[in-house]
Amino acid sequence: MSLAVYGLAAVIVTVCTLFFRRRSRILAVIIPVWFVLAVVIDQTGVFPVAGTWVAGDLLRFVIFGALMSLPIIGYAVLPVLAPEARTALSAAPLWGLAGLQIYRIGGVAFFFALQDGRMPPVLALSAGILDVVVAVSALGVAYLLRRGIGRRPAIAWNLIGLTDFMIAILLVAGSILGLLTLTPAPSAIGQSPFVLISLFQLPLAVIVHIEMLRRLLGVRTAANVQGA
Repeated sequence: MSLAVYGLAAVIVTVCTLFFRRRSRILAVIIPVWFVLAVVIDQTGVFPVAGTWVAGDLLRFVIFGALMSLPIIGYAVLPVLAPEARTALSAAPLWGLAGLQIYRIGGVAFFFALQDGRMPPVLALSAGILDVVVAVSALGVAYLLRRGIGRRPAIAWNLIGLTDFMIAILLVAGSILGLLTLTPAPSAIGQSPFVLISLFQLPLAVIVHIEMLRRLLGVRTAANVQGA
């Protein structure tokens, strides 16, 4: 399963790099470097023991969360630090951004982790099911946007995608803080391939969702959606 997650991520990196190659050198370099760093950390791991929290995991979780947040923060400051990169990202068609999310099919890794007893059912099922739903519907949403008729479905779809991540983060945070009792503890989220998912696929998906919502909520006509 790890190889499949790696392969999906590599395909997305290639697609994004090729798209931005002539539009933004900054993004064309940052995206593959970001991916490589996520792979290195994935191979190293974050939480040493699956199924239980051990001493030092809270600090590791804080660092882990900070690393997850960095790309999203970078996206937020793009207009100030790299306006040309902001322009290049805005040039990506909405239907293309939607179709990109098909890589979320890698969320089936949560089902395998549940079967192996590495993930608590509530986390594995919520994250796995919502990831698969977003991935399976991605091409349909992309098609509607391409036709210029998918604004409302796309808004709802993006909100579902963001809700997926919010649930997962709250469950893991609640568990490590002792607010929730999950069996086993979701510490496998800090092991391969979930580190790669958390540090690369998740922030990328959040950025795509926010970028799409930013533009969709500002769209007033179907023609504008199609041309976006």
